[in-house]
Amino acid sequence: MDYTTRLKPSRCRTSAVPGRSFNEEMESDRGRAVNSAALRRLQQKTQVFPLQINAAVRSRLTHSLEVQQVGRHISKIILARLSTAGQLDTLGLHGLEEGFICAVETSCLLHDVGNPPFGHFGEKAINLWAEKVLCSEYHRRFPGTREDLLRDLCNFEGNAQGLRILHHLQALNLTHTQLACLLKYTRSAAEEAPAHTAPFSYLKKKPGYYISEIPLIKEIGRHVAISPDCRFPLTYIMEAADDISYCIADIEDAVDKNILTVQRLHQLILSTWRSFKEENPEVIAADYLPKISEEAFTHFTVEEFNKDSAYILGLRTKLVNDLCEYAAQRYIDNHEAVFAGNFDESLLDGSDEYHFATETLRRIALEHVFCTPEVENLELKGYAVISGLLNIYSPLIELEGFLFEQLCHNGDLPDHPIESRLFHKLPKKHKEAYSRAIDELPSSSSAQWEFYHRCRLIIDYISGMTDGFALAEYRHLKAID
Repeated sequence: MDYTTRLKPSRCRTSAVPGRSFNEEMESDRGRAVNSAALRRLQQKTQVFPLQINAAVRSRLTHSLEVQQVGRHISKIILARLSTAGQLDTLGLHGLEEGFICAVETSCLLHDVGNPPFGHFGEKAINLWAEKVLCSEYHRRFPGTREDLLRDLCNFEGNAQGLRILHHLQALNLTHTQLACLLKYTRSAAEEAPAHTAPFSYLKKKPGYYISEIPLIKEIGRHVAISPDCRFPLTYIMEAADDISYCIADIEDAVDKNILTVQRLHQLILSTWRSFKEENPEVIAADYLPKISEEAFTHFTVEEFNKDSAYILGLRTKLVNDLCEYAAQRYIDNHEAVFAGNFDESLLDGSDEYHFATETLRRIALEHVFCTPEVENLELKGYAVISGLLNIYSPLIELEGFLFEQLCHNGDLPDHPIESRLFHKLPKKHKEAYSRAIDELPSSSSAQWEFYHRCRLIIDYISGMTDGFALAEYRHLKAID
């Protein structure tokens, strides 16, 4: 294992400041991320509860900041243990530690930038619209051809969209290392999901990129020496940091919103933990998570002020620290597979107490938070907004190719006033990304590809909106006061 083959300062376009070291380039990536519009928009995108005025409830941005801190902590534990074992030199990591940590932190900051308004229900709205509108239009125009393009369009996924935003829309020109860190899943949206028993079934359980980004994926793989279907090693750390953060965050937000009381949460932890008894009786009998919850609940009962916070703080501090230590050790214990990128599971998987702790909290969130009327009503509202906006912009999809070309060239179609006005509302960066893609098309299959990139143009715009802007735009275009 030689990390100098993975941690590279190269970029897709030549850096404006040549000759910088790997550590310096990673610091530059961090600066680009922090100052990007894509990151800023996360402050008005939902984590669980959309359109919140309560600042204590997490947005995607505050969640990403928490993930960043956890990712930094795991990285420092890994590097400290490798240093203690005298392995930094032999692994080629000596002198690259700062860049290693920075790459993980930046990937943690950016991991959610591709999520649409209203979270996972926004994703569902986009995919249902694609299956209904895009499939019908595509089959009308191109019967029996390039079904892979259609599968790709019907598989919107936040991780894949994030890569597209950062590279093609925002054009941040991040290093190949940083882009590789963000590739959480290793199949394209045009591929079918593999069977659970197939190789790379975990790494390919969701789409990680679109057909439009395949040339970029190949370029990244060449520069950081990652084989097809494999994951970049630092991505495992980012994923673990995300999993650790949201398993606590969703529960804490539910307490802040009075969806769960501390007393109810404490009882749910005890009962849910013990529901795993058949899977591993010995581990469950040791009561790892119940003991943490009992100790936190003791703080809750004796605390005079901020009783809920005392419980959550006790639960979170112990669990997050333990899970960080666990994820770091799993990284080291499976180092060769992680380095190669063929370790086909999460760092938090397994059958021990730490895995069951995260599963307990995840199940409580699924069964007692996400399914509550408040959350489901917000999801339905989000679905109405996103599907409504996509339907409003559908005339641009239904326009014949030669007419859309004229619209792009002239900026107006006198005989198509609705389409012209919708086109005027699309952001300049999105239209420029579409034009670049069209300019690069081979003439042999330009019609299908033009339709594909036009669909991406509309999806890019709607999925990039914040919750509040999407709602306001929907009301505006539907003439709702």
